[in-house]
Amino acid sequence: MNDAGAPVSGGPAAAAVALPLFFKQIEALDSSRHRHLRLKPRETHAFARGSNAIPLTFSEIPRASQEYPIVFAGDGDRLHIVALVGLTDGENLFIGKDGRWQGRYVPAYLRCFPFALGRAAGAGENQFLVAIDPSADTISETEGAALFNDKGERSATLEQLVEFLRHYEAQMELARKFAKAVSELGLLVSVNADVRMKNGTKYEMSGLRVVERGALQRLPDAAKLKLYGSEWLEMIHHHFASLQSLSGLVDRLAEHTGAVPAAA
Repeated sequence: MNDAGAPVSGGPAAAAVALPLFFKQIEALDSSRHRHLRLKPRETHAFARGSNAIPLTFSEIPRASQEYPIVFAGDGDRLHIVALVGLTDGENLFIGKDGRWQGRYVPAYLRCFPFALGRAAGAGENQFLVAIDPSADTISETEGAALFNDKGERSATLEQLVEFLRHYEAQMELARKFAKAVSELGLLVSVNADVRMKNGTKYEMSGLRVVERGALQRLPDAAKLKLYGSEWLEMIHHHFASLQSLSGLVDRLAEHTGAVPAAA
């Protein structure tokens, strides 16, 4: 499963750190250096073809749970929630041959790319900079909406984008707090997703973590009230409901491989 929690670096030394998911390179957006850059409308999500999991923000859980299995990934401070979009490493079952997203809901992380909010060294908690992957196929110097005007000021397009990124980051922070709380309450257990086809092929995915219903039921009433008061209990139930979508992933895998799933 891809590491969706890699840090964003704002400076030229970005290559020295792990890049965020899907980024091939990363630079701090600069009105002088990037004055002529434009943003083209996205036609495909082919850049996500090699990822079997997409990070989710807190507010996305109810909508995403209707279509994707939601699981927990990572460890410690890097624990986060993801939408499972594949059952094998390096394969996204929601990307069509033409590169287009085949799901009804497109996760916000995909809509953010190739932009992200970063924090420069020594910056305050609320001091962010905009980072960009200038190699992305939606970035151009001749086509699309300008990111800056002739004076080097942010265009309306860029202002709207920054607002979206700020909202995304705020919701991602809530998602991290949610994942941390669930973990600290001892609710997570590791599970494997094993799929067998009639032709004998077996697909295994390990390292998935989900909330254990029994552990939730055994929580003291005070802990349950805390979960309910913070909307976390509601989100846990959305998580439970999302796991029913695993059968849909198996169907997509069968369609991609041409194999028939074995009877359960």
